[in-house]
Amino acid sequence: MVRLVLVGFGHVAREFARLLLERRRALARDFGLEATVVGIVTRRHGSVHANSGVDLRRALRAADAGRSLEGCGTRIREPAPEFLARTRADVVFELTPLVIAPRQAALDHVVAALGSGKHVITANKGPVAYHYRRLRALALRHGVGFRYEGTVMDGAPVFSLFQEAMRGARVESFEGILNSVSNFVLGTVESGRAYAEGVDAARAMGFLEADPAMDLDGWDATVKACILGNVLMGGRLRPEAVPRQGIAGLEPRRVRAALAAGRRVKQVARGSLDGGRVRVAVSVDELPRDDPLANVDGTSSALLVRTDIIEELLVVERHPGVRQTAFALYSDLLAIHEGRLVP
Repeated sequence: MVRLVLVGFGHVAREFARLLLERRRALARDFGLEATVVGIVTRRHGSVHANSGVDLRRALRAADAGRSLEGCGTRIREPAPEFLARTRADVVFELTPLVIAPRQAALDHVVAALGSGKHVITANKGPVAYHYRRLRALALRHGVGFRYEGTVMDGAPVFSLFQEAMRGARVESFEGILNSVSNFVLGTVESGRAYAEGVDAARAMGFLEADPAMDLDGWDATVKACILGNVLMGGRLRPEAVPRQGIAGLEPRRVRAALAAGRRVKQVARGSLDGGRVRVAVSVDELPRDDPLANVDGTSSALLVRTDIIEELLVVERHPGVRQTAFALYSDLLAIHEGRLVP
């Protein structure tokens, strides 16, 4: 039995829990994997553990209704890092909200888990953006897994593609549409509706970050660009130092005028090598219709990567949702189960 702990129980974590319940038999039959959630740690809904397994269905009903989880297991009383260090678990999932700061609770969670010999899977961009080298080295030192496929393009295999399938190829530059909310809102404005309508719709679909500024002020795309630059290109980037443009305050008439002129306004993240240094930036640009990123619509995302082996490789994910991000966690769990610990 593989014992899992979920740190955070928001939209993605709950969808992952549902995926585990749905595919429990298939996991055992096809992969010989019996995965049991033995702990859930949250800030809002309480924290519980159960050595025989938390009642996931009951936990989902409680969280969906905004109730405490404390009837689903034994209450966890100590701080999260202490619990993660001492608990008998195999894999810790760090799924708390993004924070733009080098020092953050998510880092403490990951360090406590890795340092006590537990595998870590995260969809939280913060620890990877700020501390990738340190966390990778810690995982290697303790012989455990550290995987993060869900941090950039939901369920699309970005890191496994370039670090495993294309191992040895050198990434020279990239450009992409990486923030679903901004792309969706821009499309809403193009259609003649109000900016606020797009934001409200994104929130209703569960796409908007807990802090809307993360999406609308460009932080989400900037952090993702830093992850790509640091992980795939060997950079040492900090989000605060990256040129950044969000869509908040963008004039609707600019969006509609560009559309009338045959162009589309998009938020684009770019990265490249400049004199041996990795540089990234996020800007709001008008793209011609024949640009491969111009026709990425709605909540879709895309990443165009140039390498020394394959000149251009385009990855497009059409209209992903929280289930696709949950699948990234699922695929990372399978990778660790199969011994592919650190990409």
